[in-house]
Amino acid sequence: MKKFNRMALVRNIIALSPRQLEGEKKTLRFLQTFLKERNIPFFTHLFHVAIPQTQRAVLFADGKKVPCDACSMRSGKIRNNYKIISSLVSSRVLQEEPNINFNPRCVGISKSNHYFAPSVAVSRKGLLQVLKAKRVEGEVKVNKVLHTATDILVGNIENPKYVCFAHYDSVETGAIDNASGVAAMMGVILAHSTLLKSTLFVFASNEELSYDTPVYWGHGFRVFEKEYQRQLERANKIIVIDSVGNAKTQKITDMHDIMLGFPINNAKRWHKKIVFLSGDFDHLMTVYHSRLDDGRGMSEKWLKDAQAAIAKELKTP
Repeated sequence: MKKFNRMALVRNIIALSPRQLEGEKKTLRFLQTFLKERNIPFFTHLFHVAIPQTQRAVLFADGKKVPCDACSMRSGKIRNNYKIISSLVSSRVLQEEPNINFNPRCVGISKSNHYFAPSVAVSRKGLLQVLKAKRVEGEVKVNKVLHTATDILVGNIENPKYVCFAHYDSVETGAIDNASGVAAMMGVILAHSTLLKSTLFVFASNEELSYDTPVYWGHGFRVFEKEYQRQLERANKIIVIDSVGNAKTQKITDMHDIMLGFPINNAKRWHKKIVFLSGDFDHLMTVYHSRLDDGRGMSEKWLKDAQAAIAKELKTP
């Protein structure tokens, strides 16, 4: 078999971005084909979810257009620059307030948070335009679209000792978040086929956006949790792989961080057996939910390290 190139898989996945709605479906088909070509059996888990689809996003500062992207669940107008917020502050703070937001760590337009109110994200350069302006106005138009999301399940569905998750949808290009996790988990499947007897690997859909409140992300995880609660309850360990490949893989067990990355209903009850594997969070924030998350800062070396970290959690030599 041809040697598996993890970065090549990442590049193939980000070519299908943004991985929402049709982009997510294209990624699903690509991953299914990838598995079929390697004779790896899989099952699918389908569910329905509503996703915001942006039709229009404009912002003007003293009549001059400011580059922006919608990060809004609802349509409406932005009538001034009174609410300008860092998108690294939890969206729960101003979830239903029209706003202009920016990621202070990212030079580009970073849609770090989404809001249940008219809202747009701007770059740091665009922020300066907005701050200097006497008159600011904008508008977003968003459709609420019904979407069929599909998880790909590989391995032991009935009584797994371990359950591993890596979501494949994205906001924007999503190389680190989370084509990286998909590539690392795929590497484990290809290198350790015997693990399919004891482990359920879940290539998860619909992690990024839904109309759930107050936590709009992680909907797909919660749907899976409801459908497969018995398997998760009995599993010895639940492993979540997200945003690896940009540094040495870190094992995260802090409850607050787990809830940010894996916001399921039983997270606190299962806390002791949930392991979250991630890379350099500070670096991720410099490209987070932006077009800059295109593979910069990633390497085959660190993806291989992530694969080894997963295998270690599965007690594989």
